[in-house]
Amino acid sequence: MRILVGFDGTDGGHDALELTRSLAVATGAGALVATVVPYGPLPIDFTALESDAAAEAESLFREARRRLEGLDVETRGFGGGSPAGVITDLAEREAVDLVVVGSPHRGAVGRALIGSVAQSLLHGAPCAVAVAPHGHAERDPAPLRLIGVAFDGTRESRAALHRAEGLAAATGTAIRVLTVVAPPVALPGIVGYTPVNPPEPDRVLEEGVKAVGSGVRVEGRRLDGPPADSLAEACEDGVDLLVTGSRGYGPAMRVLTGSVSTRLINRAPCPVLVVPRP
Repeated sequence: MRILVGFDGTDGGHDALELTRSLAVATGAGALVATVVPYGPLPIDFTALESDAAAEAESLFREARRRLEGLDVETRGFGGGSPAGVITDLAEREAVDLVVVGSPHRGAVGRALIGSVAQSLLHGAPCAVAVAPHGHAERDPAPLRLIGVAFDGTRESRAALHRAEGLAAATGTAIRVLTVVAPPVALPGIVGYTPVNPPEPDRVLEEGVKAVGSGVRVEGRRLDGPPADSLAEACEDGVDLLVTGSRGYGPAMRVLTGSVSTRLINRAPCPVLVVPRP
C-alpha cells in the first residue's frame, strides 16, 4: 500500500502527516509526500521544482521526514498549478492507494485557500481520499480501535464497507455499521417530499452487518436525522475513523442536501475516508 500526502507546512498539513503516520504504521504502507509551491496569482501549468524553489520545498520535506520517521518516505515538489490538480495528477501517475490531506480551515478565507483542495479531491481523485480533522496533529496518538462505516445499501456504501473490512482485518479493528434514516425533504416548486431514505432501514442495517466477514468484530447502529450531522455526532462515541462512499446526485438534490462527504470533512471529529464510486 502507498499513501500520497499533501503537505504545505500549515496546521492542516501537519494534521495530514499525523493521519498518514497512523495509517501507514497500521497497514505497513509507504508514504509519498507532495508539496506545491505557488508561482504567483495567475494559474500556470505545474512543473517539477528546480533551483531556489526546490530549496524552499526541501525545508518542508525535512519536517515531513521528521514526523514520519521510521516509515518509507519519498518526496515530490512542484511549482505552479493548483494543489488539488497536482495531487490528482500525481495520484494517477504514481498509482497510489490513498490520498491524505488536512481538513478545510474554518472561516471563508480558509475555505477559499485550503478547503477547495480537500473538496476537489473528493470529486476528482482516482483513489480513496482521507481527510484529517482540524487539530488532529495535536491529539495523543492512538491505534485504530473502531471504524465507522456509513451504509445505506447502495453500491457506493458497499464499496466503503469492503474497504473498511479490509482495513479492520489487517489491524484487528472493530467495525460499526451506521445506517442513517434521512427525514423527508420538501421539494421546492413541486408538491410533495422526498421519500424516507433508505425505505427499509432496519433491513439495510442488518444486511450491512451480515456482509462483514466472520473474522472482523462488527456491530450495527441506526441513526435518525440529517445524514451528515447524524454521522458526525455518532463519531463522537469512540469512532476513530469514518469510512463513507462518494455518491453523485442530480443538481436538485445537491441544492437541497449538498454533498454528505463534503459536510463530513467539515464536521466529523475523527478522520473521514471517502471511497471513490465503484
